[in-house]
Amino acid sequence: MSSQIIQGSDFILSFPVSHFISDWRAVKHTFHLLVFIKTDQGIIGFGEGTPYFSTIYKDSKAVRRILNRIRGLSLTEAWKTVVEFGEESFKNYKSSRYNYGAFLAMESAILDAIGKEKRFRVAELLGGVYREVVPVCGTVFLKHPKKMAEEVNKWLMKNIKHIKIKVPCNLDELETTLKTIVENTHSDETDIVLRADANGCFKNVDKGIKALKIMESYGIDIVEQPLPKKDIQGLKRLRKLFYPSIKIMIDESLTRPDDVRMFAEQEVADIINFHPSKLGCLTITRNSMLEARKLGFEVQIGSSLMTDIGVAQYTHLAASLPTLDYPLEEVGLCEFYGYCIARNPQTINGGAFTLPSKKGLGVLLKFSSIKKFLVREFLRPSVFNEMKNMAKLFFLKVWGS
Repeated sequence: MSSQIIQGSDFILSFPVSHFISDWRAVKHTFHLLVFIKTDQGIIGFGEGTPYFSTIYKDSKAVRRILNRIRGLSLTEAWKTVVEFGEESFKNYKSSRYNYGAFLAMESAILDAIGKEKRFRVAELLGGVYREVVPVCGTVFLKHPKKMAEEVNKWLMKNIKHIKIKVPCNLDELETTLKTIVENTHSDETDIVLRADANGCFKNVDKGIKALKIMESYGIDIVEQPLPKKDIQGLKRLRKLFYPSIKIMIDESLTRPDDVRMFAEQEVADIINFHPSKLGCLTITRNSMLEARKLGFEVQIGSSLMTDIGVAQYTHLAASLPTLDYPLEEVGLCEFYGYCIARNPQTINGGAFTLPSKKGLGVLLKFSSIKKFLVREFLRPSVFNEMKNMAKLFFLKVWGS
């Protein structure tokens, strides 16, 4: 019989970062909601979520609502309840009003605990292990064009064949950036996929057409969210104009599972980018990805710079898909900034991650690193210390580490 959840809580981490996305929007900090649960048999599960339509603090409050529903339930009952609660929220609320990062963190913590209890990896629980090695994508943030070219070359040196480039929205800057990258890298090789991410910054179709003509001339294969998320008709027009030389990927336009069918009816894109924090549960995200493929889309697992826990979650999701159209976009804070909170962080080898071999998510946490980045005003010290002590005891019991 599955053990019962007797305790759970969350804590927030904040990491200083420094990068620019499209339209030169600066990102100076990232916030991360981490959840842990404990069962009556001493099993500890961890999960992570990041805010998408919400804030980290609202997501934190949402964890309490979810915990009220699952405390006292078996792990398998809790998993079913969280998924149903997540599905229910999409039916009853507008996406912008709900806190899906909390669902992602909580379901992942439950899956981690079930995997440890039943001796399965999370990918097996989601649908099976279709691959032990998951190729990854390299992301290049906005900076001086020559620096961006250097970043492209660094990814290529890691044997990464899919490069995502954040692009400026000024057309002159766009052409200068792409020209510099092409002239200073080996990105013109036939097996390299170049993806330009505009984050919706080309504000109308006419500017989008001009931008995509520039991109087409420099060999861009995929353009991610070239127009604002609500401009569905504009995206549809761009797709008709530029297919098959450029594929259109939708990202910000996806806000709920039902959108997938609408995108198919409108024929607005070739690829859909799925951020799990948008749809909450890994289960809901995976089901939506499978439906998207049935409707003729290619699918991509998006990223938002997660900790080692989130990287493991996404790697298990990628491993559980029968068909992986594109490399995993998430490589995490550990790869980009050296912020590693695991004792066994995933590293890129041959352009790919290897699926963790340990049960559950397979992450061994390094609490001394976590402590450095705690947002203390939102955490009682006793909660963190109790979580740390419980986890250490569990790791010693199960993994002898």
